[in-house]
Amino acid sequence: MEEKYFQLPLGTRFTAPSRELGLKMKEGFALALQENGVAVIELGFQDPKSDFMLELVEAMGCVPDTHSHTQGALWEVTYKPSGVISTKTGTTAHSRSHDVGEFTWHTDASFEARPPRFFGLHIVHPDNLGGGIFCVLPAGNLVEALSTRSVEALLRTEFDIQVPAEFYKGRTTNKGRLLEIDAATGHYLLRFRRDILASPPSTDPEANAAVEELTTLLDNPGTTGWRFPDDVFKENVILLMDNARFLHMRTEIRDKRRLLRRVRFHGPN
Repeated sequence: MEEKYFQLPLGTRFTAPSRELGLKMKEGFALALQENGVAVIELGFQDPKSDFMLELVEAMGCVPDTHSHTQGALWEVTYKPSGVISTKTGTTAHSRSHDVGEFTWHTDASFEARPPRFFGLHIVHPDNLGGGIFCVLPAGNLVEALSTRSVEALLRTEFDIQVPAEFYKGRTTNKGRLLEIDAATGHYLLRFRRDILASPPSTDPEANAAVEELTTLLDNPGTTGWRFPDDVFKENVILLMDNARFLHMRTEIRDKRRLLRRVRFHGPN
């Protein structure tokens, strides 16, 4: 099947020549994120600890979310067999973002009581061996392919969603709808990660059928989404995305030195 590449909308690709100028461009980044759900910022300066990404999120008036009781706002997406310590178990927990396997279609932090609306990735070291390909799938495209009955069931049903041990903040489960509609824009908003749903997902047969239709659609080889081009998803680029308007996935990692830093954040108050 022919690979499809994500075409960045006009006004979503930027260059920040310096830290100071980058912070002054915050309104443009915020507008791109609001209107198109994506902003790509190529940094013209070195930022080995990804401090600028965190500064930018705060300068935009947004609120960074902590990843867990033991991890702060910045999370390393990299091969990390040692894992992290979970305050739920007191032992090591292993995140999908720390292994090398494919990570199928999902939205970030879908297990939270209030999932962060946005996330940022600072590409410190891309996979230079052809793996770790980042792909996106607009929520609207996916919902339009679902039956009306499934859409209605997903809009009305609250599901029990399990919190992975590595992201424990005091609750082991949260309830939430997998699909909502943004009242201001009419955009479909998704939260989804199949491996943290209960089995069966609900006591409602129609809701279970809707989840099955959704996962079947995502498993269809024709549901490939759009790959980010290598000249976009490259070293020292920051990618800001709407976490509810797009699902994302990554292919198997081949270069174990691949390192991204992630921040999850809520919109301005």
